Amino acid sequence: MSPSGDRILYFTPAGTQGLAVVVADIAAGTTKILLSSDKATVVPYHCGWKSESRIICRVYFIRDVGSERLTFLRALSIAADGSSRITLGQRPDLEAVEIDQQGASVIDWLPDDPDHVLMQVNIAEKSTLGSNVRSSGSGLSVQKVDVNTGRMVPVERANPQALAYDSDNQGRVRYMELGDTSNTGYSRDSISFMIRGKTSKDWRKLATSALSGTSGWQYLGFDESADSIFVIRNKDGHGALYRDPVEPGSSGTLVFADPRVDIDGLLRIGKYLRPVAATYTVEGNEYHFFDPLLERRTKALSAALPGKPPVAILDESWDGTRDLVFAGGVSDPGQYYRYDATAKALSPLLPVRPELANLPVGVQSAVRYPTGDGAEVPGFLTVPAGPAVPRRPAIIMPHGGPAARDQIGFDWLAQYFVQLGYVVLQPNFRGSTGYGEEWYGKNGFKSWETAMADINTGARWLVAQGIADPARVAIVGWSYGGYAALQASIVDPGLYKAIVAIAPVTDLALLKRGALRFTNYKIIANYVGEGPHVMAGSPAQNAERIAVPVLMFHGDRDQNVDIAQARLMDDALNRAGKRHELIVYPGLAHDLDDSAARTDMLARSARWLAEAMPPK
Repeated sequence: MSPSGDRILYFTPAGTQGLAVVVADIAAGTTKILLSSDKATVVPYHCGWKSESRIICRVYFIRDVGSERLTFLRALSIAADGSSRITLGQRPDLEAVEIDQQGASVIDWLPDDPDHVLMQVNIAEKSTLGSNVRSSGSGLSVQKVDVNTGRMVPVERANPQALAYDSDNQGRVRYMELGDTSNTGYSRDSISFMIRGKTSKDWRKLATSALSGTSGWQYLGFDESADSIFVIRNKDGHGALYRDPVEPGSSGTLVFADPRVDIDGLLRIGKYLRPVAATYTVEGNEYHFFDPLLERRTKALSAALPGKPPVAILDESWDGTRDLVFAGGVSDPGQYYRYDATAKALSPLLPVRPELANLPVGVQSAVRYPTGDGAEVPGFLTVPAGPAVPRRPAIIMPHGGPAARDQIGFDWLAQYFVQLGYVVLQPNFRGSTGYGEEWYGKNGFKSWETAMADINTGARWLVAQGIADPARVAIVGWSYGGYAALQASIVDPGLYKAIVAIAPVTDLALLKRGALRFTNYKIIANYVGEGPHVMAGSPAQNAERIAVPVLMFHGDRDQNVDIAQARLMDDALNRAGKRHELIVYPGLAHDLDDSAARTDMLARSARWLAEAMPPK
C-alpha cells in the first residue's frame, strides 16, 4: 500500500512469461505496468514504496560468465508513474557481465527523508572473477543512497566477512551478520550475529549458529523503542519469540510461544514497519497480536465477509487510517481489500485468481496419520467438491525444501489434480520445519529414510481409510518433493503406479560436487553429510529399483537444482530400461515461471497419470 493508501503495488503474470509490477490507482480505477519480465531479461521478486512517487524493486537475472551460469541481483528505483528508472548500487549496467552478483538492497527506508534510503551494497572488484578469494577492498557495505540519482555516501565500509546488515528503523546501522572464510576460499559453516548500542560504534557478539542446520537463534529486527530486538530461540524444543535488550546485563523476556509449533516471524506494517503481531502456523497462518485494535479489526472483518474467511492485515497507510487486507478461505484463492477505518468501509480491490470464480475448487482439510514408530504425521487432504466418493485415484504430493512445510490454503498444483478427480495428500513428513527440533531431525537428506517412510505411510493410510484406490496412487513433487517422488518409489517399488518429478534432486553426491566451485561448498557438504546414506539415498544410483513410469520436468537455467540432476536420472533410467521422459524448458529457472510452460507441464502430467492409471 502506498503511503497515502490511495494506490497499491502488486505482481501479476506478464503474458505467458514471468511477472509484471503494477501500480493501481484505487480512486481512479486505473492500472499501470512499471516493470515486466520475460525469460530473457530481469525478473522482479520484491518491491516497496519509498514515497508516494517512488518505488524500489529487487530483481534478478541470469548470465553465463565463462563456463558458469550465475544469478545476479539488482535494485531499481522507479518513478510511480513510470517516467524514470535507475539502478541503485555499485554497477548500474544490467547488461554487463560483472562479478557483483549481490547488488544492493534496502535495510532502512528512511520514511522521513524523501530522497534517500540506507542500503547494503556489495562492493565487488572484477579482479576476483573466477576466484574463491575476495579482494581486501571488496565486501558488503552500507551506503546512504539517493533514490533519484543513485549517488551513494558510505555509512559502513565494505567488510568481506559481512553477510547482512540491518538498521534499528531509526536510521542507525546496528546489526550485522558475519561469516568466516577458510584459507581455501570456502565459507566455514558458521555465522555470528553482532549488535551495537544506539551511540556505539563497537560490535558485540550475540550468538553463533551453523549455516547448514536450522538456527537455534534468529534475528527479527528491533522493537519500536530501538532499545531491544526480537529474536526466535529455543524453548522446550520449539522456536519461541523473545524480546532481548540490546545493552548487556539484562535478560530477555518471552513474548509468545506455542507448544505445538515454531514461531515463524513478525508482521510489520506501516510507515516505520512497526511490529504488530507474531506469526506462526498450526494449520494455516495465525497471529498473536501486540496491537489490540488490529486484533479486533481482523476478527470483525472476518465475521463480516461471506463464509467468514481468515483475514490478514498486510499493510497500512502512513497515517494509519487505511489497511490493505487479504481474505482467503481454506480452499478459495482469496481476495484483496482496502479497509478505510475513518469511513468504516471495506472495498474489494483484486481477486487472486479471477478465472476460478465460477469453478468449484477442491475442499481441503487438516489430517494426521499414525506411523509404525508411534509418531503422527500432520498433513493436508484436498478432495473434489461435491458428495464423497470412496476409493478415488490419489496423488501424494511431498513439499520442496526439505526445510519447509505445507499449510492449509489454496495450492494451484494440488487443485489442478483435484479438478481431474484425484484426491491429493500433502504430508509434513519428518524433516519438515515448523514442528520443532525433534521433528526436523537431521534434515530431509541426512534422514531421508524417515522422511520417505512418513510419505509412504501416508499413501497406505489413504488406502486403509477407503479414500484412495490402491491401484491408482501416484506421487508428484517439485524440487525436494521431486527427489522424494523418486526416492519414495525406490524404497517401496510397488506402492505407486506413476511418478512425476519436477526439478528434482537425483544424486546427493552430485549435489555436493556441484557446489565445489562456489564459496558455500562446505555448507552444502555438511547439509548433505557423509556416509552410506548418500549412495542409498540417490535415485540416480538406484534407478533399477523404480518399477513405474517416470515423467520429469526441468528448466535449463535452474539455479536451485542444476539440470544436470535430471539429466543424470534420465541417463540412469535409460540404462535400466525404464519407461520415462524428461521435458526440458529452455530459458526457464527453478519455478518454471511461464504460463505456457506450466500449462504444458500440467497437461503432460495429466496424460501421463491417466495412461499409467486408467479408469476402471
